[in-house]
Amino acid sequence: MGNTSSVREGGEEGQGGSSHCQRGSEDLMGQSPPQSPRGAAQSPLLFAPQVPMTPLQRHEEMHSPSDSCTPNSPMYEDALDVQGIPTMITWGHGGREVFVEGSWDNWMTKKPLERSGKDFTVMMVLPSGFYQYRFIVDGERRYAPDLPWMNDDMGNIHNILDLQDFVPEDLGGVAGFEMPQSPESSYSNSPLSSEDYRKEPPLLPPQLHVTVLNAPAAMDCPSSLTRPPHVVLNHLYIQKGKSSQPVVALGKTHRFLSKHVTVILYKSIAR
Repeated sequence: MGNTSSVREGGEEGQGGSSHCQRGSEDLMGQSPPQSPRGAAQSPLLFAPQVPMTPLQRHEEMHSPSDSCTPNSPMYEDALDVQGIPTMITWGHGGREVFVEGSWDNWMTKKPLERSGKDFTVMMVLPSGFYQYRFIVDGERRYAPDLPWMNDDMGNIHNILDLQDFVPEDLGGVAGFEMPQSPESSYSNSPLSSEDYRKEPPLLPPQLHVTVLNAPAAMDCPSSLTRPPHVVLNHLYIQKGKSSQPVVALGKTHRFLSKHVTVILYKSIAR
């Protein structure tokens, strides 16, 4: 019986203690504005200490899994296959609404350009190749005269893009294709005999006759030259002319990454 009364009294005291805490919290809530859950978590009167946990995301921040983003979906595989060269196309000749269309998709779609100051620009990722394109400014088809352009078979003027992939030079991979060096015993300082002078010089390969210096300039775009074949690179060409001319032209074509540079030197032959 004594144990029962003591437990009952303890229970009443516990209930009284809990009601005291509730009244204290109600008094505090009446005197001050409601506290945030974060501040309430730090108060020992309302909540017991808890283990720190990562806060839950809001409803707008939660992203439900979509079948289009799974690794096995066709969209995911197509995104992995997208490879190309980032290309910025710019129109700087005024207008309110500018679009661009080109041969990269057989002139099927028109892409809008975004205004950036006085210019209109669009970023496109295109595969390597040669493309023609034109602008549509306020419903009128136009071309940019300050960019490379050409005439097509119908006489229309289109801007052109010549995109080439950048292939880094792998010297280690090229070394495996190099011919082994000749042994030193194969070289000598013996003077040439008369038989050596009777031999005809080796014939010039016919590919070396095709040089950009002899190619006529294009009528539609005289400032650009055709791409030279790789066999004429790093060969020195000299102008073939009359012996009485005071100046002779020397030309050489180099390739730097995907660009070709032709240097012409005019040298005086007057003594």
